[in-house]
Amino acid sequence: MSEELKPDPKQTDVQEAELAAQNMAEGKEKVPEVDFDVDYEASKEYSVSDVDKSEAGS
Repeated sequence: MSEELKPDPKQTDVQEAELAAQNMAEGKEKVPEVDFDVDYEASKEYSVSDVDKSEAGS
C-alpha cells in the first residue's frame, strides 16, 4: 500500500527540511514514495532477537 506524501513546509523545524518540503510542494524535487506494508514486513526481520526465535527464548 503506497501512500502519497504531502510535504508541508510549515511543519518543519529545520531550515533544510523546510527547503526540501518547499521544493517538493513546488515540484522541483521528487516526493519519495513510501510503501508502509513493505517497510513493516522488512522491519520484522530486525525486531526479534535470535534468542527469542529459539527454544531458549520461549
